[in-house]
Amino acid sequence: MFMSDRINRINAAIDNHIHVWSSVPSFAPLARILQNDREILVEKLLTLTARGVPKGQNGRDAVRLFLLGYALERVTGRITSEHFTIFREGETVQVILEDSFGVISEADWDDVLIPHQTEALKIIIGCLFRRVKPADEKDILSFLHLFSREKANLPADQDRTMRVRSMIWFVYLAIEIVKSEPTVCLKGLEYFRNKFRDLLDLTIEGTIINEDSRLPGYEGGKWESTLFGWLQGEDRRQFVEKLKRQFNMENRIEHANRCLLAEHRKCILEQVLAFFCK
Repeated sequence: MFMSDRINRINAAIDNHIHVWSSVPSFAPLARILQNDREILVEKLLTLTARGVPKGQNGRDAVRLFLLGYALERVTGRITSEHFTIFREGETVQVILEDSFGVISEADWDDVLIPHQTEALKIIIGCLFRRVKPADEKDILSFLHLFSREKANLPADQDRTMRVRSMIWFVYLAIEIVKSEPTVCLKGLEYFRNKFRDLLDLTIEGTIINEDSRLPGYEGGKWESTLFGWLQGEDRRQFVEKLKRQFNMENRIEHANRCLLAEHRKCILEQVLAFFCK
């Protein structure tokens, strides 16, 4: 295929997305990003298709996912403590995050200093919209409702919004594991999965920190200053139990749009390893 033909097909794909997204008021910011960055997108897609993206439906799916991810990353603002707020536990969440991540103080306000925002948002976008079938409008809307700098005009699906908030917690707990135990990078996905599950259970049991002794807690106390440590406590146990239920480790089928699926958890763990194992 001549280069001009490839460019024309890519432009047609971009035009199609601009047309579709422009017809939905909440998605208009996504359409503007494609319009403004058209030259960059054409260049990137030429490289993507040159790497052997299959023709036909699979190729169109790959292009669609790329365009959606590109637009969502650029329409997104920063992660705040509000994005972690779940089960209407705003005060509990705020204290946990302040203790774990610290606070940045300005003249008239304080804010939690959320780390690794670029990586976390890329992981959430990639793992929420990675399926080859067209992304569900309600999933896109729920993401925009939480993260867009231009707030979505339509109400978000509460179950799907709960799923995204659960993904935020899962991502940051997974990052804590890799940062505190770098050997996870060498031991692989199955070890990572089991470690995550064990630490969550130990947090609920109250054994991450040895509260009855001056002796260090679990594994010499190396988890005490992580999110797992700050989540421990009798007053926070119910919160962590509900969080674990949202993670859906048992792959329950009820509330299919509310909880994480096995593919979400697997994708997040894989992407955390890819981003943080250097």
